[in-house]
Amino acid sequence: MYCHIFVKQQNLHTNKNNKMRLAILVIGLQDSGKTSTIKHLISLYNGRSLKVMRAGWKDIFLNSIFKSLRVHFYCIPASPSETDMELTTRFAEWTWLPETLVIAEQAGGRHYTSTINFLTANGYHILRYDILATSGTSDWERFNTGNMTAKLGGRANQIVADIKGFLRINGII
Repeated sequence: MYCHIFVKQQNLHTNKNNKMRLAILVIGLQDSGKTSTIKHLISLYNGRSLKVMRAGWKDIFLNSIFKSLRVHFYCIPASPSETDMELTTRFAEWTWLPETLVIAEQAGGRHYTSTINFLTANGYHILRYDILATSGTSDWERFNTGNMTAKLGGRANQIVADIKGFLRINGII
C-alpha cells in the first residue's frame, strides 16, 4: 500500500482554532498522472465528467445511495511546483482556509517543502499518495492506455476509503 499518513503528535488533527483539517496530497513526477487521479476521483464519486481541471471547489459523494454524505473540498490539481504558486501565495488574501484540500504536488519539486510546511503549520492531517515512477501492477505505478481506467479507479477507491477511515477514526461518522 502506498498511502502514507502524517499526523502531528501534539495538537492531533487540529489547528490553532481547534478545527479539523484534512489534505489529500497526490505526489508524483511531472506527467505521472496526478491530475488524472484527481479528475477520476471526482468523476467516479460525483458523476461529473470534467474536461479541464481547474483549481476551485469540488465535492465527492462518500456513499452513492446517501448523497447528502459528501466531502466538499478545495482542489488544486496543478502542482504548486509546476505552476510556481506556493500555497502561502494562493491563500494569502483568504481570511480562512478550507477544511479539506485535494492537492497535486510534484515529487521533489521546487515548492514541495513549502507545501508540506504550509499544511503542517496550518494543522492539516495529510493523507499522502505517491505515484511511483515505475510501471507495474500496483494502482500507484504509472498507467498506460490498457490499464488506465482500472488504476485510476483503484486510486480513487483507496482515497475515498482512507477519507472514510479518517472520518470514522475521528468520530465524525
